[in-house]
Amino acid sequence: MRETIRQRLIDQIPEIGGRVFETDAAAEGEEKPYLVLTKGSEVDENDWAGSSTMIEVWSYVAHTRFKYVDDLVSAVIAALDHQLLTDPVTGETILCRFTGSTSADMQDEQFQAITRGVQFEVFSIAWLAHTPLEPDPVSAMTAWTAARFPEMQTDPQSWNPSDDAPALYWRNAAIRGVQTMSWGAWIDATLRGHMLVPHTPARKEWLERTVRRLAMDGHVEMLDQSRMTIQRVSADSSQDPFRVGQIAVDVRFGVLRPIPDLPKLNQIQFGGV
Repeated sequence: MRETIRQRLIDQIPEIGGRVFETDAAAEGEEKPYLVLTKGSEVDENDWAGSSTMIEVWSYVAHTRFKYVDDLVSAVIAALDHQLLTDPVTGETILCRFTGSTSADMQDEQFQAITRGVQFEVFSIAWLAHTPLEPDPVSAMTAWTAARFPEMQTDPQSWNPSDDAPALYWRNAAIRGVQTMSWGAWIDATLRGHMLVPHTPARKEWLERTVRRLAMDGHVEMLDQSRMTIQRVSADSSQDPFRVGQIAVDVRFGVLRPIPDLPKLNQIQFGGV
């Protein structure tokens, strides 16, 4: 993970000349500007989200170029925030989220530099893998999203969220109840939608558009052509898009009993009196 992030910074910020160091690895006379990458603690998540890791990136510029630290910090944020990165060796895919500055500008007398740190939370997107069980409400919501909002990105393996093209991931959060019928069962479930949009105003707009469209449609067609009814929909833009998801949709859909695999008749006889 660390090497993947380091290479991303080198590729996206040419002015650092490949100078991205580990903690305490930079020499006092090192040419500036450069970055120092440190790995922090691992944060335990809920059962479905796994864990995330905190990292810090410190920008170092010559103490005579005080204003340049703002530009370098902005370049670091642009290179990592909401970016999907894949390790070319291991195939591990991660997503970085900017969480804020770790400090104000500081004067480092030892290195004769101005420095400021910014922090990111790094998520492994292995938790976004979904195995459908037909009829699958998550697959239905993904197809509905692509049809209603073609600009939205729904594939976690390739998305790159932006204000104009947000990412929306659906998951089955809970089975609220099951009503058994002669033909199968009705299933009442709660789905959560995780919308990734870099900036708050655009995120709120996309959330409202999505909720209104769901409310107007009233149902979603599943991939087996059956109907999934939308019972209730709500959204809270203050919820964490990575851990919780801002959209909650209560739905009802049906599953049919499997057709029994009965042995075929080998012989039929007709007769009468």
